[in-house]
Amino acid sequence: MNKFNQPANIKTRNIIIGMILMFIIVHIGFHATYIKQFPVFEKYNWLHHIHGALMGSWVLLLLVQPILIHKKRFSAHRFLGKLSYVVAPCVIVSMVFIARNNYQTGILKKSAADVMAIQSITWMQLVMFVLFYSLAIYYRKNPYNHMRFMIATAIVMLGPPINRIIFSYFPDVPTLYIFLISLYVKTGVAAALFLSDFIKRKNWRPCLVILSVFLFSDAVFHARYSDAWQAVGKFIVNTFY
Repeated sequence: MNKFNQPANIKTRNIIIGMILMFIIVHIGFHATYIKQFPVFEKYNWLHHIHGALMGSWVLLLLVQPILIHKKRFSAHRFLGKLSYVVAPCVIVSMVFIARNNYQTGILKKSAADVMAIQSITWMQLVMFVLFYSLAIYYRKNPYNHMRFMIATAIVMLGPPINRIIFSYFPDVPTLYIFLISLYVKTGVAAALFLSDFIKRKNWRPCLVILSVFLFSDAVFHARYSDAWQAVGKFIVNTFY
């Protein structure tokens, strides 16, 4: 039997610790820009609230699921897994509407080229979430691959709160550097997972896919003013906005 097809020993304790850290980062980031404004929320509308609730639900799912596995509560884990069939599409739809809202707001202050350049991050996050979740569901009967791709959706979630943490607590950092730090942190986490699996002689292929996608996302950001991306941006605007 190919060693990559053998069952892998999944250390749920390490995954739980990672998900708790993600939860803390998300909470710190959105507390600074969103949660602390409760109950007024002057700068936000119903779309932001729905999006926030859905994203919060996904983060909680990512936190609870490995805990259920660790506690051997497999029935509850499968139930929440099926619940994700509803939550994930709603998350995706909300991401599309938020992207459209950000474009419509941004176009009032900046040029179309600048706004579409920034949207390179937004749309790559959406594409990565769809891809990683789809792969996780495809490999739902392969616990090792399934877990790796679910972890990848958690890495995608790190971008927005990291941006907000830097913006709120380190206001002197240039906006470009904030975006780069966020992108490189996510890619760094993906690279660390790949190296860990490679060094430990585990199945490194899922993490290689994940790392490759994050590297491509970084490349898209660096090409955000290129004719190719601007053409993609115009297509997205004309199709979805």
